[in-house]
Amino acid sequence: MSKIGTFYGLGVGPGDPDLITVKAVKILNQVDLVFTASSSTNEYSLARQIGVRYLKSGVELQNLPFPMTEDESLLKAAWRKNAEVIKNVLLTGRSAAFLTLGDCLTYSTYAYLLPVLSEIVPQAPVISIPGITSYQQAAARLNRPLVMTKESLSIVSGGGDPAKFETLLDHSDNVVIMKMYRGRDEIIDLLKKKNLAAKTALCSQLDLAGETVIDGLNRELTDKPAYFSLMLVTKRN
Repeated sequence: MSKIGTFYGLGVGPGDPDLITVKAVKILNQVDLVFTASSSTNEYSLARQIGVRYLKSGVELQNLPFPMTEDESLLKAAWRKNAEVIKNVLLTGRSAAFLTLGDCLTYSTYAYLLPVLSEIVPQAPVISIPGITSYQQAAARLNRPLVMTKESLSIVSGGGDPAKFETLLDHSDNVVIMKMYRGRDEIIDLLKKKNLAAKTALCSQLDLAGETVIDGLNRELTDKPAYFSLMLVTKRN
């Protein structure tokens, strides 16, 4: 049987190129091809901008388009189509890496490719390399521990059910709300209802142009929410 290439999922960190791990850099200096994901409407990839500076000379870069939609049938079709592209590379014996922002297994497109790849090319070695998440960077920017002693931490998508947020806020000591641009104002209203707005920090565009860190949501926000935004809710005094 011909040699099959290894597939790597690489988290390249939240935005600062210096926050990529040493292990990820070593792999980027070894692989034959690098995949990045983007919207179907353009080829922009922040993960690609971060990772490209660490590639060895001559490495092929290939973009994989994914639709920005909640239509599950369209998403599944895109996952399978792109997994087939990856499969064809691995069957030639070449190794490949898929770059993701933050951590490769936290709200990442890579995570959706894994089950399809295990189905269509189960013999291919797959190695996931963790990365620093945006909420870890947000906590660092604020010098605020995510959890202490026996505290709990919940991580939720801002595009979810508001009732779920309320349950998490009631039962978790600390809450990270990722992708909160979708329902920022509604989330802030809920935080105010729970008397937690003053204990919430909103971080947008960390390490990027237009970075904003607001510690305490006691004023009205009239700007358009940035795509790369999250909230840290800390109940401790």
